[in-house]
Amino acid sequence: MMSGVDKLIISLVIAGVVAFSMLGLSIYLCMHPDYGMTTVKTGDVTWVCLTDHGTTIGCDTVKEYR
Repeated sequence: MMSGVDKLIISLVIAGVVAFSMLGLSIYLCMHPDYGMTTVKTGDVTWVCLTDHGTTIGCDTVKEYR
């Protein structure tokens, strides 16, 4: 049979493993951004927008070469 102290120690170990796993995942996501570019055409103007994790950071116009 497990005593109350044994159950507490096991619970603390599990909570510690979960906390360190979440910390590692958050550090990984911060160090590896998900940058991307999208283009949008409005009339005669073509815009290129920089995104980070799906959020638009900024847009600028581009000149098309033919």
